[in-house]
Amino acid sequence: MTRASLDRRRFPTVWADIDLHALGRNLTTLRRRLPVGMAVYGVVKADAYGHGGPAVARALQHAGVDGLVVADLEEGTALRRVGIERPVLVLDPPLPQQAAPIAAQGLTATVTSIKEADILAGAAARTDTAAPVPVHVRVGTGSGGLGAPPGLLLDLLAAIDRAPALRLAGLYTHLSGSESMAGLRELERFGALVAQADAAGLLPPLVHALSSSALDNPALAAAAQRIGCTAVRCGSLLYGLRAVPGPTPFPYTPVMAVKARIIRLATLEPGDGIPEDATLSAGRQTRAALVPIGYADAQHLLHLANGSLLVRGHEVPILGTPLMSSLLADVSTVPDAQPGDEVVLFGTQEGAALPAEALAERSGLPPSAIPLLGPRVARHYRTIPRAETAPV
Repeated sequence: MTRASLDRRRFPTVWADIDLHALGRNLTTLRRRLPVGMAVYGVVKADAYGHGGPAVARALQHAGVDGLVVADLEEGTALRRVGIERPVLVLDPPLPQQAAPIAAQGLTATVTSIKEADILAGAAARTDTAAPVPVHVRVGTGSGGLGAPPGLLLDLLAAIDRAPALRLAGLYTHLSGSESMAGLRELERFGALVAQADAAGLLPPLVHALSSSALDNPALAAAAQRIGCTAVRCGSLLYGLRAVPGPTPFPYTPVMAVKARIIRLATLEPGDGIPEDATLSAGRQTRAALVPIGYADAQHLLHLANGSLLVRGHEVPILGTPLMSSLLADVSTVPDAQPGDEVVLFGTQEGAALPAEALAERSGLPPSAIPLLGPRVARHYRTIPRAETAPV
């Protein structure tokens, strides 16, 4: 490795600061707010919402999470490759070609039809595994036709239960809405199906319906406990992102802050054009800072009208539309700003805060989309409390 590459690593120009200690604290906070014995499955799909799937999964396993949730076989295999031993639930039902790898990797499969169950059972029987493949059944309760039809649920549960190569481990649904009335109606439908499975002697130990947006709703949390849910799937709350705005206190800490450095300062004269927007020009003499992050690095920048950044604890506006790998910021109100200064896209700086939720509201995106970053953004992980960690 050359001295130049070492220097870039020591003095990065764009990075995400990820506090794994805060992640563990958020898990502890969540457990304290749940009924005793409720299992927590941490959602680490989409590279753990941009936080880095392997690192987050290892941190959650170390913190005692009961299981992890991924979108597909590839994500699940990646976690097994880095030593994750906790149950890993794959949300996408397996294609026939994926059944054997799921069994071989010891992943937990989602099944939504008897045909899927039969293919998985056949592949598992031919795979040299010591234990049956754990299976969760997803049943549809209103989320766009996803999941097994409710009228076929008991037949599907029975088919899995009698397959020696499979183990019926869970039953779940995904609520299409977290608003009280819509979510409550779906939970009531799910509760009736849970009762039917229980009466037939086919109720698995893990029953789950609530994700982060619903967990932040006391009415839904109470209803889920009443119908017999024994687990939750949680993503946004673990990352300190508030999925649904509300008046109640939010006890979770943001895990990620995204930062960059000013690499050049320039003076725009009145009438000078603003990049990527021919209709805009500087209306006055403007001190502009070039920041090496753009919509390829943080896609929300493409949707963010009237965006802003933090520089030396001041919120400053983005000029025009960000480019693919850079943007201009107006630092006229920060006369001491210099090349090398830290810029915060979201997070805190010198007592000022620019939360991901504010960016989500301005851009029309869900808060969980804000941390989805491009590969050029390095992830820097903190594993001890922030106050004890030297600055980046």
